[in-house]
Amino acid sequence: MNDIKNIFIAWISTSTSLFVAIELKTMLAIVSAVVLPVIFFSIGKTVDVLVQIYFRRREEERNRGDDGQYPLR
Repeated sequence: MNDIKNIFIAWISTSTSLFVAIELKTMLAIVSAVVLPVIFFSIGKTVDVLVQIYFRRREEERNRGDDGQYPLR
């Protein structure tokens, strides 16, 4: 659900450039107004996932004991 909300926010924020692209009636402007938000969302989501993986692995390393085993809790 959060991803869908982020996609809608990306599309809404670029609505003015989409309207300008339609008004200019050039294919390059229309394609860039539609494709660029998708590309930026994909890059941002990829970075987000990679940072989450990094923090999860770092937390697991910190929770391990000296012998590489997880401590008993």
